[in-house]
Formats: sequence, C-alpha cells, structure tokens
Amino acid sequence: MSDLHNRVIDFRFAPEINQTCIGLVDDYYKTIVREDGSLNYLWEGDQNQFVDGTIPACDKRILNCQEGNMGFKYRYLPKFYHRDRLVRRTQDFGSPRAAIVTTREEYEETLFQWTTFAYQDEAGARMDVILFRMEAKEGFGHAKSAVYLQELGEASDPPETCRSKNSAYALPVGHPRIPAPIALYTSIYSNGKESETSVIREGDVWEGAFALVYHGRVSLSKFTLNYARNALGWAEKYWDSVHPFLNQFHIPDRQIQEMLDSCGRNILQAREIVEDICEFHVGPTIYRGLWVVDGYYFGECAYMMGRDEEGFQCLQAVLKRVKPDGSIRILPDHHKETAVALSTIVRQCELRNDDDRLREMWPVMVRGMEHLRRMRDDSLKLGEDYAAYGMFPPSFGDGGIYGPEPEYTTPMTVILGLRDAYQAGKRLKLERFEEFGTFAKELAARMKECMDRDRKVTKEGIPYVPLSMAHNEAYKPQTCSATIARVAFHGEFTPDDPVVANLRELMDSIDDREGIPECTGWRSDQSVYVYSSVRFAQMFLQAGNGEKAVDYLYAFANHASPSRVWREEQPVKETHSAEICGDMPHNWASVEFIRLVRNLLVLEEAEGVKLFAGFPEEWLPQKENSLVLERTPTRFGKISIIMDVGEHEGYRLSVIKEQGNQELKYLKLRWNGEAVLEGKKLVSQDGEYELPAAGDQIQLKLYI
Repeated sequence: MSDLHNRVIDFRFAPEINQTCIGLVDDYYKTIVREDGSLNYLWEGDQNQFVDGTIPACDKRILNCQEGNMGFKYRYLPKFYHRDRLVRRTQDFGSPRAAIVTTREEYEETLFQWTTFAYQDEAGARMDVILFRMEAKEGFGHAKSAVYLQELGEASDPPETCRSKNSAYALPVGHPRIPAPIALYTSIYSNGKESETSVIREGDVWEGAFALVYHGRVSLSKFTLNYARNALGWAEKYWDSVHPFLNQFHIPDRQIQEMLDSCGRNILQAREIVEDICEFHVGPTIYRGLWVVDGYYFGECAYMMGRDEEGFQCLQAVLKRVKPDGSIRILPDHHKETAVALSTIVRQCELRNDDDRLREMWPVMVRGMEHLRRMRDDSLKLGEDYAAYGMFPPSFGDGGIYGPEPEYTTPMTVILGLRDAYQAGKRLKLERFEEFGTFAKELAARMKECMDRDRKVTKEGIPYVPLSMAHNEAYKPQTCSATIARVAFHGEFTPDDPVVANLRELMDSIDDREGIPECTGWRSDQSVYVYSSVRFAQMFLQAGNGEKAVDYLYAFANHASPSRVWREEQPVKETHSAEICGDMPHNWASVEFIRLVRNLLVLEEAEGVKLFAGFPEEWLPQKENSLVLERTPTRFGKISIIMDVGEHEGYRLSVIKEQGNQELKYLKLRWNGEAVLEGKKLVSQDGEYELPAAGDQIQLKLYI
C-alpha cells in the first residue's frame, strides 16, 4: 500500500488556516478560535462571497486569506508586552469530545500558553474564558511586562456573534448590533501569589485569565484566577457529559473513533434552536443557517446518531419553507430544493418507519410535484434553441456551478425526488402517485437526449458529460461531478451505467496527489473540494470497490485540521495557491464522515442490506475493543451489529434486526474468509455470503 493510503490519520493535508468553534451544544454564540489562538467574533463576510465562491475584497477592508481577519470584524489575541523571538507555535485540542483549545508559543526565553473555552455559570452568564500561563526561562534576566488582548480587528469592544436572519444569497452579512459583552480580566498571579510588580524575572511563572461575557453579569471582584480554573473544570465536565451518539457507534480503530466523536460534537455545536425547532446548520459563518439540500443528509445522520426526534425536527424546519406556489425552497433559483424536500420527506418517514406521517404529508408532495412540472413547462417557453429545453429554466447549480444557467444537477436531483415519491406512493397506493413516475420518465428521457448531445472526452480519452450547459472556462470535466455520485448512490443511475463508470475512471485519474479527487467544486485549479470525496467514496462502495472507499475515508480525514474539522475547499498542499472556499468548521463534512463509516458496515440498498461492503482490517475487533453499531436505521427497520473476538479463534458476529415497514428481501455479508452459521460453513459467491433475511437475530462465526 502506498504511503498516501497507509490509513494513518496524521492530518498531513490539514489547511493552514484553521477555525475551531468553541461554542456549547445548540449555542447561540459561535466563537471561532484560529490557528494563532485568537478569538474571532462577528463574521460579516462580503455578501457576494457565496456567488463568487471564494473570499473577495470586502467593501470595508481587504480580507487577506493568509493574514487577514477572514471576514471576522473582531479578533482578539493574547500577547505579552516584553520582547522575545517566537520559535514555534502549536495547538492542543484535547479530547475529541471537548471544544477546548490550548495554544502554546515557545520563544527563545519565554513559554506562553493559553486555554480557551466556553463557560456558563449557574446564573446563566455565558462567556468565553482565556486562561493563560507565562514562564520566563533560565537566563531570561528581567523585564517589565504585561499580558493583554491584542486587537486584530476593529478597535472596539466585540459585539456578540449572532445568527443571521438573512436568506437566499444574502448570507450572514451586516449582523444587527447587539450590546457588547463585558471584557473581564484577573490580576496577574506570579508563582502562585498575586503579583505586586510588573516585572517578570528568570524562573517566574505568571498566570491569569480573561473573559468575554456574552450574556448575564459577572462582577470584576468575582472573576479571579480560581474562578477561571473552576470554569475550566466545569467545561471539562460539561463536554464529558455530552454524548453525540445516543446509540453505540464504536469502531476499534481509535483514529476513526476519535474522528466520529469529534464529528458528532461539531454537528451539535453548529445546531441551533430556532422558534422551538432544532435546526442543523452547516457551519458558524457563511453557512450558518438552514439549507434544504444539506438538510437531507443532516437529518439522516441524526438518525444514525440515535437522535430520531431531533432528526425529524430537521424535516419540520424544511417544511416551514413551503411556499404558496407549492415550492419548498430557501435559495432563489435553486430549483432542485423542492425535489430534495420530496426525498427528505420520504427518507425521514422511512427511517421513522412512519407511513402515517408520509400519508399526512402527501398533499404537500403533490403540490411540490405540480410546482416542478410548471417549472419544466416554463423551460418549453424558452424555445427549442434553449439548451435545457424540456427540463428546467436557468438554475443555480451549486457545488461548483454558478448560474442561473442551463445545467444538469437540477434535473438529476428532480428525477431522484420524483422517483422517491413515486416508489413511496406506489407502495402505499396514494392518490396520483403515477404522476410522479410519469414526470420522472419524461425528464429522464429528455435528459438522456441532452447528455448524448453534450457528451465530451477528456484529453486522456475519458468520456464525460459537463454538468453545466453554459460556457465557462473555469469549469472542468469534474466540476460538480459529486452530484452524479450522489444521485447514483441513491439509485438514479446503476453502478454499471456508463455515466457512473466513466465518472469512476475520471475520479481515479485525478486523485493521485492527495488521495482524493482535485478540482471538483468551485475552485478549478490546484484545489480540493474536500467533502465531495466522501460522495465519490460512496459511489465506489456501491460499485463493489470497498477498498477504494476506505482509502478515500482516511485521505478525507487527513484533510481535516488537528481539531478534526474541515474547510469546504482548500488548496493542494504542495502548491503556492491560497484560494479557499466555504465555511470552517464545515459540518456537512462531519455528517458525510459518519454516513460513510456507517455505510461501510451497513450498506442499505433498494431491496436489501449488505454488511461489511467495505471493511478494512484496521477495524477488526480486539479483546475488550468490540465493533458495535447499535440500532442503525434502515428502511427495513433498525439493525444492530456486534463483532468481537471469539473465545478460541476467529470472531463472533451478531446481527439483530428490528422489523420495519418494508420487507428485507436479502441480507448479504462481504467477508474475505470463512463464515459459519449454526455449525455449517456458508458458501460465498463473488466474496459475499447470503444470510437469512427473515428472523430477528443471526449469530455467525467468522475466520480469516
């Protein structure tokens, strides 16, 4: 195995600019700690950022990607007054389950570190605390000094970060002013005693703390060093009490388990309660809000985390966006959102095994279908010379395609939504279900005609269909191709369809430098659209190449920062490019990591389930370190798997099935070795064992 795919997570491709959120679960306050240890408040990036797909100049100031404020109005960085030369800076993020960041700076003769975390006292006062320690090394001599917060943004007290009420393309820009928090600081404690001098000497250790109080009141007299230390103890206990996964989700590979723990925590940190409904948000800055397409996967992931009711609230949040014309949308020209909402309704009801709820929402789905059909008809009014004639008017493609323009991601997504609704309606014999199927066939036929017309070949001879019909020199053959992987995974294309087979070949040709495909999103040069790699991994997994899917999983993890969060898009490490795009933490990436790990173990297909479709040897259990996936949701009911070391040799695998409202027609196990059921060796076919689909429990013995 090449070094690139050695399945060690060491964050070798981590972005140089790191943003870590230290907010609490469902916290309104989304403080960001940067790679320099600064606290960043009030993100107000330029409103054209989303359209442009990068970080441009802001009207008020230039946002320098390498040294600037990255769209934050206020930044505060702990500093000391005396002179010394910085040798190195490191950060420690502690437990993956905790949002506590320690920044350490080593100077030639000074050691300086500070720990930053969120705290809420018994009276409800909410603040960010900075607990610092400074030590003068041997040979330091003496110097006047002080520890202070350097202002890197606008020179005024930082107002609190707040949730944007904007929608559409006007992303969180120009937050309303809210009273500034109170900045608190302690006295300096030198060698354990309150200091009466401003001179630091060789061997001295200074300690103290700052706090930025968002909400409530804390008196200066109360805010002491012991107060700050007790606050840190509270934060450690708080995060230890947070369990993102309510059902067991344990992988024996500690690296993967720590990534899962962090992903779950970050999802809960970005989440917010809006009008008494739990909304899963993608990130704390540019993507702070509800998104229909993203919401499908956040909702599904919530069920995988055992948070069924919270996942269903994600659907409720989407349904609040139903418009009088029948559309279900947030962004203008993002015509696919209505279709994604159809798929979301079906999927959520499947995971709840709640057919009655689907029947209740069927009229909403019918009106959504009627809206989509009217939009198709609007494309006919543009004349036969219009490239997407018979599909949709110019649309915002997203994922690398700008617009509005004629493109394929909208019809692909709409066909998938219609087919999801058709299958559900047919199964339940709901009124007018046939119309969904008929409309899907009409769109699919027209889309095939257009794809045959637009098909091209790369210079390496790989066929592909450009997903935009508009001419844009920035678009590459792989631009936005994660859409094909997504709809293929959900059944719109079969794994052997030439469109999907060609895409697998294309991805394989552009993933050599960092282990995942390059330039598949907004940035078309020397860039990786990081979390799209997980979509491609799902595509390879579905086609039977679990090994490739696992390679992508580990490579994807190595593009996270050491705080185990991702930037949406970042430059290739070995280049001089500085272009970035999107939020950080980008928690759709966290969602996709969890989903891929689940699907490598329990892969849900249209009529059955495959176990261990992609099972790396690194995940084999050891004694007292079992593999456990408890009550993971499928349309066939919840499934639990427990794999541990056998008493004498081999492994024991228990599969527990709970009945759902759809029939499980097959259950297969992919295993490169022997499988024994009830004392009899099973016979594999193409590396898969057929297991009994009936019954509620199976006990297997597995041997390598």
